[in-house]
Amino acid sequence: MMIALDHVFVFVARDDALPGGKVRQVLDGIGLVPSYERRHTGQGTSNVCYCFDNAYLELLFVVDEAELAAPALARNGFTRRSRLRQTGANPFGIALRGEPFPFESWPYRIDAFPPGLSIPVAVASDDDGVPFVFGSPGTERPDRWTDGRADARQTAGGYTTMTIARIGAERAGPLAALAGLGIADAVVTGAASLVLRLQRGGDSVELELADWV
Repeated sequence: MMIALDHVFVFVARDDALPGGKVRQVLDGIGLVPSYERRHTGQGTSNVCYCFDNAYLELLFVVDEAELAAPALARNGFTRRSRLRQTGANPFGIALRGEPFPFESWPYRIDAFPPGLSIPVAVASDDDGVPFVFGSPGTERPDRWTDGRADARQTAGGYTTMTIARIGAERAGPLAALAGLGIADAVVTGAASLVLRLQRGGDSVELELADWV
């Protein structure tokens, strides 16, 4: 299966992700509606997701600091990644769909995963100055999901696809390879940044996720 973008996450403040919050107001303002929400038991996070035909955006926020800081989860670096302003860590995650996973990896697992399931995480993402790059357990695009969530895509607002227009980080890490795979249109070195391009008819809307953290 060809490697493709599955989803992008960005750590945001919990209040910003909830109704009336800063990020929700931005997304409401361009006609996006949450597709689904989920609590990640054992990881200390929850999310609000916005699904497009090919991929989805995940607003990720901390709901249990003790779970997040559990020693078994230390390698994911989420405690630092969720506190960009205090730590300078990169708050973005990029999930790839398809096999084989194109980076040297280690297996990530939490108790909430089904028995035997783990996801590959790029060893290069041990450096929290680069995005958290990992393999999605999902194998299908959102428009091919069969559990009902496909009906919650952003079609009412006229949106179709979501792509990464530009991504930046302090160090190259896996970014050059992401561009080579067609996952990102452009890669830059510098402050953490990630610009999404949302296609709507013949036009597009760009969102700089770094504005939200």
